Amino acid sequence: MDEKSEMKKKNKEKEKSPPFINTIKILLAGAALVTIGAVVKKGIQIQDYPPKDDNTVYSTILVYMDGSNLESDYYAATDDLHEMEQALRDSGLTNEDVHIVVEAGGAKRWVYDAMADKKYGRFCVSAEGSYNVEGMEARDMGESDTLADFINYGTQSYPAENYGLVFWNHGSGQIDGFGCDEQFEESSLTLQEIEEGFQKSHMKQPFSFISMDACLMGDIELASVLKSYARYLIASEEVEPQQGYDYSWMKTIYDEMHKTQEDLGEAIGESMVRTYKNYYKDKDYKLTLTLMDLAAYDGFHEQFHKMMDQVADGANDNFYRNLGKKRLALQGFNRSGSEAAEIIDMMSFLKLLAGLTGKTAEYAELQNQYKKLVICKIVKGYVKSPSGVSIYLPSGADEWMLKDLTVYNNIDFCTSYKNFLDKYKNYLKKESHIQWFDVDGDQKEIKVRVNPDSIEEIAAAYLTTFIQPDKGGPAYLLSTDSDLIINRSGYLKAEPDKQYWGIKDKFLCMIEVINNSAYTEYLAPVLYRSKSGRYQLCTIHIQFDDDHEDGKVVAITPVGGKKQQYELKEGDTFYPLYPLKEKYEDDMAGIKKDENQAMQNGQTEEEIRSGSIYMDSYYIGDRVSIDSMEDGKLMLIDAKIEDCIFGFMLQDTKQRLSCTDFISGKEM
Repeated sequence: MDEKSEMKKKNKEKEKSPPFINTIKILLAGAALVTIGAVVKKGIQIQDYPPKDDNTVYSTILVYMDGSNLESDYYAATDDLHEMEQALRDSGLTNEDVHIVVEAGGAKRWVYDAMADKKYGRFCVSAEGSYNVEGMEARDMGESDTLADFINYGTQSYPAENYGLVFWNHGSGQIDGFGCDEQFEESSLTLQEIEEGFQKSHMKQPFSFISMDACLMGDIELASVLKSYARYLIASEEVEPQQGYDYSWMKTIYDEMHKTQEDLGEAIGESMVRTYKNYYKDKDYKLTLTLMDLAAYDGFHEQFHKMMDQVADGANDNFYRNLGKKRLALQGFNRSGSEAAEIIDMMSFLKLLAGLTGKTAEYAELQNQYKKLVICKIVKGYVKSPSGVSIYLPSGADEWMLKDLTVYNNIDFCTSYKNFLDKYKNYLKKESHIQWFDVDGDQKEIKVRVNPDSIEEIAAAYLTTFIQPDKGGPAYLLSTDSDLIINRSGYLKAEPDKQYWGIKDKFLCMIEVINNSAYTEYLAPVLYRSKSGRYQLCTIHIQFDDDHEDGKVVAITPVGGKKQQYELKEGDTFYPLYPLKEKYEDDMAGIKKDENQAMQNGQTEEEIRSGSIYMDSYYIGDRVSIDSMEDGKLMLIDAKIEDCIFGFMLQDTKQRLSCTDFISGKEM
């Protein structure tokens, strides 16, 4: 074999991802954790229902309450039902004015009185509690027939001048949709199934509003699906805190009595946004909640379709390569690691497309239409505010991309955007060849030379640092950091750090996800003790900016995009996790079945100490206890360079991750 062939063979071997990257992908899994189609769904009979009485009230609000682990473990559904009762008491509303009709299921157990001996049922909520309680056989709340039959039951049994509908549970965005039914293998409603539920129902008039008390459902695709079935949509493009909405917004019904359907829907939507803002005003969570006027959707879509038609028509590999270089800077949601988010802020994305294609006039008109679509919103906790509406963009790093796109293409959404995504898919499927040579370094600099032909394929690069404090012991990930340079000769260069961030003298594994001129954000994987006392796989979100040079813990979120967002507080305990460099099974591209189950149910302290399900994937650090908020402050901790192992993680314009070889600090 000649020298050139030998070098090609050597570099080809280096293109393969080492096993630890697949563990980073586990932290990325997000909405992809719930597999569409894994549940065999059985339909139910969709019925018509006689009125419960002859009285037509002002408003009937339906609550489709898929309790899931939010109720089983945290009693969150019960808490919100009590909030509804309190709002009715405070306002003086009676069942002569309004009916709050609940379909409750999806949880292994319920605490709320009306459901204490049931796993599925229907009832109404009043100031005094519940009435018209009906126990039922369990139904799959991730089935369109279940939704359709409830719409019939609520609107026909309790006739009103105006109707509203609240979806209550977990949300996972455009692909996995809404819901996580514990009784039916975490079954969910895709956006297509949500639309089918409305189509199959016998509703006679659009809802005044539809609200999603669930994470990640504030997307333009859902607006497209619901535009014929409601006047207003209220939803969040971000992950919601576990407590969700503050249901004191129901008092608005009394204030707005006898207004038209349109006026009532807008007033309730504005109240939801306002009370949501007030409820979390003292919290550090990232929050969004948006009120959309679906009557303005067609005007927005007309301009959106026109612009995307022009963009798709001129899109080629060079265009998508440039998109790949810039997309990491887009505001993403449910991002759990170094890869690009697939749920991204819509207007930020459209602005990027306008910059890449010169469609500035078209984007300006889109902005005008967007202002008609979005009536009001809350945005909190961001250095740069998102628009309040998200859109889906495949990252190419997701091994389920083709399956996801099949689900996406079934959504009733813009054909020109789907054409754009089809071309993008073809680009993402193409092979990438980033070639590099041996990593070299000393106490001042780590460097690797990249083949000059590969430079244009690199979207991002990170210095990757492992630590191996004990000779012969495990090497585990300490940080990924994009603070490096690529010079004209093709060298990646970075300075090795001698100090790393931690809490209470314990290192945290800091995985960089955002680095722009305004702020830098990292995720630190941990096993965090939740309200139930069990430990969940979570990520601590840590942000550095001009106001927080020593870092700030923004939130703690479970991996998987669930409706849970925690605030670090006194009494908290967690175990830091560090992805292992070695000791992986060959196929760790996704979460194993037993690990996924552990994510759902959590683990006890004894299970962690005696043999955690995560031990094959992570080095588990010593427990950290937050006895006071001083304990929760980040601090720099010294590390010996000779205990570290350095390399580079590369992300190409197709969003694929690969890693160079490594150099030990002992060799420097």
